[in-house]
Amino acid sequence: MGNTYYKKISSHGSINIPRAMRAEMGLEERDPVEVAVENNRIVVRPYTLRCSFCGTAEGVREYKGKGICGGCLGGLKEGI
Repeated sequence: MGNTYYKKISSHGSINIPRAMRAEMGLEERDPVEVAVENNRIVVRPYTLRCSFCGTAEGVREYKGKGICGGCLGGLKEGI
């Protein structure tokens, strides 16, 4: 990375991510992204499914639109 692009915010609050930047990041049309504020900066990164209970991204499976890891699933099974 390293290229800087200057974009204007649309009247709807949107910006377009330049094609070269999307290609560099491996992002394709309709890929989900995460938008966050970190240290007073807007950060856009590819969305990674995370466990709804502990927040990990490792070994996470989706169930009814939510993420759950093996550890939390095991804890739920023990508690039931």
